[in-house]
Amino acid sequence: MKHRSLQALIYLSLLTCVIIIAQALLIIFKGEAFCVNEGCKIVEALTLIPPFYFNLLGAVYFLAVFCTALITKQRSGTEPLLRIVLISGLAADGILLGYQIFVANVFCSYCLVVFLLIVILNILMGFRQLALGLAIIVVQLFMFSLLRFEAAEDQLRGLTLDKGTYAVRRCSETIKQLYLIFSEDCPHCYKVIEALEGCTRCEFHFNPIKKISADLLPGLSPNDKYIPQINAAALKMLGIDTVPVLIARDHDGLTFIEGERNIINYIQNTCFQEMPSLDGNPEDPFEIEDGACSINENY
Repeated sequence: MKHRSLQALIYLSLLTCVIIIAQALLIIFKGEAFCVNEGCKIVEALTLIPPFYFNLLGAVYFLAVFCTALITKQRSGTEPLLRIVLISGLAADGILLGYQIFVANVFCSYCLVVFLLIVILNILMGFRQLALGLAIIVVQLFMFSLLRFEAAEDQLRGLTLDKGTYAVRRCSETIKQLYLIFSEDCPHCYKVIEALEGCTRCEFHFNPIKKISADLLPGLSPNDKYIPQINAAALKMLGIDTVPVLIARDHDGLTFIEGERNIINYIQNTCFQEMPSLDGNPEDPFEIEDGACSINENY
């Protein structure tokens, strides 16, 4: 490596470190970093760590480049280490570049300046170093283009409970449409399903919170394309962390009933003709009592 290129690399890495430290100080004293467009704020809002620590991490990296370059200048045999440090920085910034293109859909001007400085540092190490770095970035961007970055909740937007229905049991004189959200692992859910036998006035939609075995609901025609995640997401949005849950749809809107005893009491009063009800409080459809299973990692 030529002496002049190494000297330029030392100065440029130190300059970049100073720039990043200045940004960190701006965040401390002014509450935000300097950026010529709004892209910086958007990208910062999408990161898991605050911008100050992100800049601090960058300053540590360029300080490491500066120190490694100084050691390389004074001692032979350490050039490979400097190349590894520089190519690692270019690979990391390539991920940030892909994130801006494919996830944030906006460019952070400050981030692009730092990326350009890292590219220049790698250029100072020679053509092979630059070629390797650019090859890594091209591969990263290609892989980014093959991935979807929507959260599971985002993919469920626009879907209805009908899309989460495994099967439907229709009765002869339908007056209500009911959705039973349940788990195959919950014994209280089994008791509710057993209580539905022989109904005459309701249409029951069975909506499990995860995939179920076919023998759980014999005699029904399953919908192979049902999406159980819809049902789990619906409970999460409602702040409900137990099953079973019955959702009743009528002209007045939706009614939510939680817990085995409350659900059985509701369906016996609503879906059966002249059937005695269980003990319970039909006036409080959100009362859970003991007949419910918690939704956690076990379900």
